[in-house]
Amino acid sequence: MEQIPRLLGQLNRNPSSISYGSFDRAFWHYRTNDISCVRYQEATLTLALLYCHNFEGNNYYQDKKVFEWIRASLLFTVRLQRRNGSFDEWYINEGSYVATAFQVVALSQAIILFREKGVVLPEEAVVLTCLEKAIQFLIKNKEETVMNQVSGAILAIASVGYLCQRKDLIIFADNLLDDFITKQNFEGWWSEYGGPDIGYLTLTINYLEKYQTLTGSQKVTPVISKAKDFVLAFINPDLTAGGEYMSRNTEYIIPSAALPYLGALKPLHLDDRYLCYILYNWIEAGLKILPQDFELHKGNNFYRNSRLLRVASESYFLVVNGDKGGSFRLYSNGKVYYDSGLEISSRLGRFSTGILDKNNKVLFGHGEFLASGSVKVIREPLMKTLTTIVFKFWQFFLGRVSFFQKLVKDFLRPRMINYSSRSSLTFERKFKYSKDEIIVTDIIYGGAKNDIKFGVKASYSAVPSSKYAAVPENDSLRLHPDFEEKEENELYLIKRIFHFGI
Repeated sequence: MEQIPRLLGQLNRNPSSISYGSFDRAFWHYRTNDISCVRYQEATLTLALLYCHNFEGNNYYQDKKVFEWIRASLLFTVRLQRRNGSFDEWYINEGSYVATAFQVVALSQAIILFREKGVVLPEEAVVLTCLEKAIQFLIKNKEETVMNQVSGAILAIASVGYLCQRKDLIIFADNLLDDFITKQNFEGWWSEYGGPDIGYLTLTINYLEKYQTLTGSQKVTPVISKAKDFVLAFINPDLTAGGEYMSRNTEYIIPSAALPYLGALKPLHLDDRYLCYILYNWIEAGLKILPQDFELHKGNNFYRNSRLLRVASESYFLVVNGDKGGSFRLYSNGKVYYDSGLEISSRLGRFSTGILDKNNKVLFGHGEFLASGSVKVIREPLMKTLTTIVFKFWQFFLGRVSFFQKLVKDFLRPRMINYSSRSSLTFERKFKYSKDEIIVTDIIYGGAKNDIKFGVKASYSAVPSSKYAAVPENDSLRLHPDFEEKEENELYLIKRIFHFGI
C-alpha cells in the first residue's frame, strides 16, 4: 500500500490530455518514449483491486476518482491495440506476444472482479471487443522459447472465453494447457531461454493458479506442486530467490496461494516499470492468505537436467550452475559470496565464463563438481542515435507486417538475451566441498593473465526484471576466502578456499 502513491504518479490523471489514462510516465510526462508501453496498463488491475476490496488502510475503496482513472486507463489501452490485435511493449509495431497475453489477463481479471462485485462498467463492451481481437492474435502465434508467456496466454484465452461465454476459447485454452504441461521438465520447471529461472517460474505458478480458479481444472494441481518444490529449493538464506545462477538472473518471488511467502524483494525494490506490471500480485495474495515463514531444507542435490548443484548443510548453503560455467552463490554465518564467473578484459575485448551455454561439460561426483567450456564474449549492445533512427524507420514502415515482426524478434533475441558467442579461450572450474571447507579452482587456457575479475555479481543479458538491490551487497557482508594464483605460459590458475570451522 505504501507504493500506491508511486504507482499513481505513473498515471496521466489530466482529464483533458490526449494521453489521459496512460501509465507510461516516460511517454506522457517525460516525453522520451515514442510509444506508450502497454504493459504499464496492467496497473489497471491494481486500481480495480483497491476499488473493489475494503480492507484496513485502503483509502481507495469505492472512490469515484479511482473509478474515473480505471475507466480512462481502459479506454487508453483499447486505443493502443494494433490492427492485428496485438500490443507493443518496447518499440512501435512490435506485435508483442507477451504484452498481448499479459495485458489481456490483467484487463479480463479486472472485468471479472467488477462483475463479481456488481460494479457497472460502461466501457465493458468496448474492452471485450478489444480482448477478443487480442485473443485471435495469440491463437495465431506461438511461443516456444519463453514458457512463462505461454502460461499467460493460456489464462488470457480462458478468461476471455469465460467473459464472452465462448466455449470454443475455453476448449482451445485447455488444449494449449495440455501441451504446456508436457513441456514441464521433470525437475519442475519450464524453459526460460534454455534453463530454469525462479522469478519467472513463480509467475507461471501464479497464472496456473488463476486458471484453476477460473475453470475448476484439477490437472494443474500436481504441476503446480512440482514447480513449487523446485522454487523452494532455491530460496536463498537471505530470502532472495535464485539470482545470477539461474537462466534469467531474477531474484524475486511473485506471491500466490502456493507461495504466499513474500521474500526479500518486495514492491518497494521494484522500478517504476515492474511496479506497474506486477504490484497487483502482492495485493491479490494479501487478500487471500498471510505470508508463511520459510524454512531452509538441508541436503545435497544434483539436478541433472538443469545441471544445478545445491548443498545445504549446517555450515553453508551453496548453489552452482554448470551451464553457466560454475556460477555460484555461497552463504555462511550471515554472509555471502557471489560469483557470476570469471570476467576477463584484454586488448581483444571483454569475456566471461558465466554466460549460459548448454555445450559446457559438467561432471558431478561425491564432494566434487566440474564445469568446463569456452569463454564467452561479453556483448552489451546499447542503443545509439544512428541505430535508433534506422531501427525506428524500419519498424514504422515495415514493422506492421507480421513476417517482419517475427524477423525482428528472431534477430534481437539471440543478440540481447540468450547469446553465447565463444572465443578461443577455454576454462575449467572445479569445486571440492566437504563439511568444513570448499575449494574453488579456476583455470583459464589459451592466454596469459590480463585483467581478471572474480567474485563478481553481474549479468549482461537484457532481462528487465533483474538487477534489483533487495539486500545489501556491501563488502562487509561478504565472505572472504583465502586466495592463491599462478601463471604458467598459456595457463592461469586461481584457487579460493572457504573455511567453515568453528
